[in-house]
Amino acid sequence: MLLPTLHEVFNRDRGRLRREMESYNTEAGIWKVEPGIANSGGNLCLHLIGNLNTYLGKELRKTGYI
Repeated sequence: MLLPTLHEVFNRDRGRLRREMESYNTEAGIWKVEPGIANSGGNLCLHLIGNLNTYLGKELRKTGYI
């Protein structure tokens, strides 16, 4: 039960992240840090990818990610 639920949530949120990243007009805009915000959208996206590789890939799927 846990794995199908994780798969569903992952796919849902992956689509949301893709739409957010595609909403930037230019690639440079992905890396721009707006006033009052600590990180750019691109930086936050990289953190999400790293966390997914670490916790889902390495721990659950045993991918060997370091």
